[in-house]
Formats: sequence, structure tokens, C-alpha cells
Amino acid sequence: MRIAFNMVSLHTGGGNRIAKNLLLSLENHPEHEYLIIIPVDKGFDYILEKSRLPFTVIRKPHRKTSFLSRLWFDNVQLPRYIRTFNADVLISLTNISTFFPPIPHILLFHHPHFVYPESAYYRIIGKSEKFRKNLEKICFRMTLRGSTITVVQTPVSKERLIKYYAPYIKPEAVRVIPHSAIPITPEPARSFTYSYDKNTFYLFSPTRYYPHKNLELLEKIAQKLIDMNISGIKFLITLEAAHDIRGARFLKRISRPPISEYFDNLGFIPTECLEDIYRHSQAVIVQSLLESQSFSYLEALYFHKPILTTDMDFAHVVCGPAAQYFSPEDSEAWAEGIAELKKNPLKLKEMKRVSAARAEEYLVTSEEVCQAYLQLAEEVRLLSKNN
Repeated sequence: MRIAFNMVSLHTGGGNRIAKNLLLSLENHPEHEYLIIIPVDKGFDYILEKSRLPFTVIRKPHRKTSFLSRLWFDNVQLPRYIRTFNADVLISLTNISTFFPPIPHILLFHHPHFVYPESAYYRIIGKSEKFRKNLEKICFRMTLRGSTITVVQTPVSKERLIKYYAPYIKPEAVRVIPHSAIPITPEPARSFTYSYDKNTFYLFSPTRYYPHKNLELLEKIAQKLIDMNISGIKFLITLEAAHDIRGARFLKRISRPPISEYFDNLGFIPTECLEDIYRHSQAVIVQSLLESQSFSYLEALYFHKPILTTDMDFAHVVCGPAAQYFSPEDSEAWAEGIAELKKNPLKLKEMKRVSAARAEEYLVTSEEVCQAYLQLAEEVRLLSKNN
């Protein structure tokens, strides 16, 4: 089979990791031929240079393009690449792709903004971001209409996708394929330079600044801890001031005493250093208003870490009993939960045990994910031939 993979917009975050792990596992399947469309300088070349497979690779420079240029790529250039390669199936991992695919099309949906219209996220973003999201939703609907199968990561995502996009998709055309966080990185793991204090309780929050990540909640939690006279707690965050002006403002606010005592900003973390930080952290905190499956959840489970997170359906479906859940509006409850974990080593140990059990029950391997996609590709190819 000749398979085209559209990964062109997966520059950072979970989507980038999904694509890289899939590429690594394709190495075990030389029976197919692959066209890979990737963004330039986003970590893919390390994998491709070591590959034994003769991938056909198209690299697209990354720049913040207009909707018109994105539409041009998706609906003119992408179909042209597919025809030139003579692909049998297109797999887009990009949420939005070509509206009129010339071959069977499998679309991965992992952008929760499109299926949580009730989210507080829409109350905190500005008019320009709302306008952009509305344009993206139009493009997503058009992509759905032209796709053969849409893949989601959890049953919750499937239910919400069918609920909000019923005119554009049939329930039987939605499949659930959870993703794998392992390997965390294709590069060899290495340590991260940081002076840990054995008497400090570290909560790791691995995310860039985006409004839906709700990092301002950490500031409120820290203030509650100050009010409760509880010290010896650090939030390890991973922000870059240059990435977003709102992130820069957040960093400025938390740099002032006494709240600064509760934060250490590690900056950009290479993925090969993540394991080291997870192993040194006592717990993982995910305060997001929106997630699909979240690599932070998967990684926390893999390293058997207690999870503190928002009381939302996307969190429960992944973490199950391995997390403590809190309202994103109740910073005091979060602070009390953190304080309890710090002073109660038996509870912390029990949460680690439950996290390990959940990992055994829930996590899948990258190879299992890859096989699921390849089997689905064969299914839609045969279906197309029979029709």
C-alpha cells in the first residue's frame, strides 16, 4: 500500500509527539511505501536520518500563514503531492486538511476547542481569537465532510464529535485510537540541570502558555497556600516569555515575592529531558480547561505519578481513579489537596500505586497505535475498491 501522511501543521506539543511516535513505529512496517509531509526544523529529521525506510519526504517551512495560504496548501498543493506519489490512502494527523481528497482519507481529530462550546475558554479569549476559532471550525466541518474515517483519541471525544457535528459525519465513521506517550523522545534521554531540594514538594506542569491551559489558576493556588501558611511547595513550569505576551505577563507576576517562592520556571524543556524531571517530581498538575487526551496525563501514568487535574470529562476518561479532581473555579480546594499530599506520605504512596495500576490498564504502545492506523488504512482502501 502507498500511504501519504499529512503532518504539516504539527509544529509543537501533543500533535508533534503523535507524529514522531508514529514515524518511529513505521520503521517496523517496510511492507508499505510512505509519503511524509512535515514542517521544517521540528525534530522530524532526527528520526528520518536514522530510518532504514526510503520515505518520500516533503518539508514545508513553518510560518504563521493566513487562512488563504493554508487553504491553498490543503486544497491545491496537498492533493497534487498525493497524486504525484500515487497514494492509495491519505492519513491527516492535522485536524484540518483537504476538503476534497482524491483518495480515501483518514483524519485524526485532537483539537478539543471544536467540541467544548460551553468551555470557560471562550469567555477568556478575545474577539480576534474567537473569530479565528470560528474560521477553523468552518474548515474543520468541510474537512469532516470529505473524510472517509475520523479518528479520535477517547470515547468522550467521539461522543462530543458526533453530538456537535452530526450533519457532517456518520457515527460509524468515527473510530477511537488512543495514542501512546512512549517513547517520550526519539533522542537518548538525558538529565536536566536543576537543584532539587529534598524537603520541597514538586508539582510538574509541563506546558507552553495557551489560554486553555489555565496557568493563572496556579497563581491563585499559590496565593491560597500563602494564606494557609504552607511552604515547601514548588510548581515547576515550562514557559518561554517570547512565546506569548500573556505568558510573559504571567511570568512577571509570579516573579514577585512572596508568590515567587512557589514557582520555578524551567523554560523550554527538550523532550529528552522530560523523564528526568518527571522522576524528580512528586506529582503532576494539569489545570487545563480543554484537553483531548493530553500527553501530560499519559506521561504521569507511565511514571506512576499522582495527578491533580480539573474535574472534566476529558480528564476522567484518561486518568480514572489515578487522579484527584478539582473545579477550575476553586483554587482553595486545589491548595488543600496539595497540602494534604505534602503532609501525608501514605496517601502519596497510595496515589502512586493507583497510578501504576491505571497505567497497566490504560496505556498502549506506539506500535499498537501504528498497527491500528495501518489496519484502518487497509480497511478504507478495500472499501473504496469495492465501491
